[in-house]
Amino acid sequence: MVNQERSARIGGVARVLEKMMGIRLGKANGGAPDEGLIGQGVEVSGNITFADRLEIEGKVTGKISSEGGSLIIGEFGTVKAEIDIGVCVIHGNLEGDLTARSRVEIHRTGRVAGDLLTPILIVEEGAIFNGAVRMSQEAVERKALVEVESEPNEIQEKRKTRGIFGG
Repeated sequence: MVNQERSARIGGVARVLEKMMGIRLGKANGGAPDEGLIGQGVEVSGNITFADRLEIEGKVTGKISSEGGSLIIGEFGTVKAEIDIGVCVIHGNLEGDLTARSRVEIHRTGRVAGDLLTPILIVEEGAIFNGAVRMSQEAVERKALVEVESEPNEIQEKRKTRGIFGG
């Protein structure tokens, strides 16, 4: 009974946040991934941590992190933050350094001022990016693995032999 009352209170708070402030929290349905939305006109300052997906159409200042989640900065979104994320898709404005474990996409309406560390970077024509890019070691290793796997077997064997005997 206590858990049901707590769930009802949390559900009520989530509905109030969504209706009054443009912030949507929680699961869309029982089995769906966690999704959040910071709507237009909403300003958030501080540290944000999430699991699956967060879309920003408002203004966020601070730090954003997620182990493997996706951050979408919408066309009207403005983010001034240090970001450590799985995937980042940018349609709006980002000011700050960004580390992405999987990839970064900067679309034509996207504006980025800051340094990027990511194995994959996609920049659409018309996007603006001012900063430095470092491709992580994971990306370099992945590329090398693909190249080696595409070589004929005799070349792979020579590489193994050369590596074992040092020459």
